[in-house]
Amino acid sequence: MRLLFEKLRKRNVFKVAGAYAIVAWVIMQVADVMFPALGLPPWTITLTAALLIVGAPLALVLAWVFDVTPQGIRFDTGDVKSGASGSADTTAGDTTHSVTGSSAPVPIQPVDHAPPARDRSSVAVLPFLDLSVGRDNEYFADGLTEELLNVLCNVGGLRVSSRTSCFSFKRKDVDIPAVAHKLRVAHVLEGSVRKDANRIRITAQLIEAESDSHLWSDTYDCEMEDIFAIQRDIAQKIVGALRLKLNPQELPAVATQSAKAYDYYLRGRSFVHKFGPQSLRFAVDMFRRATDIDPQFARAWAGLADAHAIMAIYYARDAAHKTHADEASAKAVALAPGLAEAHVSRGLSYLASEAYAEAEAEFVSAIELAPQMFEGYYHAGRSCIHQGQLDRALEFFRQASAVSPEDYNVPLIAAPIYRSLGDEDRARELDRIGLELAERHLEINPDSARPYYLGSTALLQMGQMEKALDWVQRAIAIDPADQATLYNVACFYSQAGRTDDALDCLEKAALSRTWLQNDTELDPIREHPRFKALLQ
Repeated sequence: MRLLFEKLRKRNVFKVAGAYAIVAWVIMQVADVMFPALGLPPWTITLTAALLIVGAPLALVLAWVFDVTPQGIRFDTGDVKSGASGSADTTAGDTTHSVTGSSAPVPIQPVDHAPPARDRSSVAVLPFLDLSVGRDNEYFADGLTEELLNVLCNVGGLRVSSRTSCFSFKRKDVDIPAVAHKLRVAHVLEGSVRKDANRIRITAQLIEAESDSHLWSDTYDCEMEDIFAIQRDIAQKIVGALRLKLNPQELPAVATQSAKAYDYYLRGRSFVHKFGPQSLRFAVDMFRRATDIDPQFARAWAGLADAHAIMAIYYARDAAHKTHADEASAKAVALAPGLAEAHVSRGLSYLASEAYAEAEAEFVSAIELAPQMFEGYYHAGRSCIHQGQLDRALEFFRQASAVSPEDYNVPLIAAPIYRSLGDEDRARELDRIGLELAERHLEINPDSARPYYLGSTALLQMGQMEKALDWVQRAIAIDPADQATLYNVACFYSQAGRTDDALDCLEKAALSRTWLQNDTELDPIREHPRFKALLQ
């Protein structure tokens, strides 16, 4: 009922009803006075009243079907459409679908950091709300959001805000026009998921930000097995509402025929996004279950490779994780050579094994397959740092920020590189931007150590020593044994002139020699005997 009243309000049905009632009352008053004076028979007043009564529902229907926008009166097709597979039951203007059954690195061009102008063919997908009874299906709601982002990114001529940008509004009471303005998009997709065992209800609505009006909305009732058909149908309806064309070849192939394997896959992705060794171990378990159920599930193999590679890079540099990452990523690429996600996983596997040129080539392959994928640019930049190619790393980071302007990692990693190259103005600008984005991230994820330890050095450079030390202590308190935390805290201490503290942290962390050799934040302690011994 809340959604129904909201839709009635958005389409000005209440306003039309009120205006119609006032006009009808005025007409009846005029008729009551003027018709007898004009000598008209008494039945003409009754006829006028009858016509006004008959016209009331017609006026309300027209108010629902036609949308008044700044561009004029427009026919709204959001609720007049054919169903997906199965039967359709139209209720309160929404269609409810009951579904049953069913290389060498390439040159890169510099990218302007200025936000792009708002493009009419642009959309942001906000994280779907979990409305399940126990609120225990957030992983599924987030997964659906990501899947829709991935599908829409394949549509030619459509600009889609990145996952990082969209998820920065998670769990926030947002104003749609304000969100669209911030992300420089013309349209916003929002929705909700209610999951009960194998039954799912998905509600989605596409909103035009300029007029704050609905272009399209649907409610789907389906079984878990039909989730892929629903995802494709939502993407097609969005593209149709935006008057674009979605070619069949632009739709990704169905990832797996197993709903259970897909559910495990989504759980695994949710743990990967949480980062941290414990979450990554859970992710490995979820992806393993998915691949056991469906050995041909390429994206599950890619997820498994990601979890092992991130463990090897940041937390436990042992041979087992490297071997598992290599095997799983090779399997993913063999099963789906055209899947950008698989090439990112292969690149992470090479990063874990310190094969940096090979890693960069895989990330470039991912970029060629999916130019809007943030991870390709971001990890390509990191692989360049390992190779000491700082200028090239900055080019990749520029493109990563253009794709995902809400990501705090890129500006905070790029700032010290600019500083080492003598561009202090650019470094300070990125420190400021990175801190703003890190604080925004912490509003949603207060238990995340990474924004604290990356932001601490930026705070130091901006002269906010007290706050910088506070952020360092917060990062350590969240996970005092985390290798990534120890390393980045060491970078902070190095820049702060606390050499012994920096070296103490470095000696506790399992580190990559190439990163130690090329990280400019460690320059102040590079000549110290303990540092040289650590390199050896």
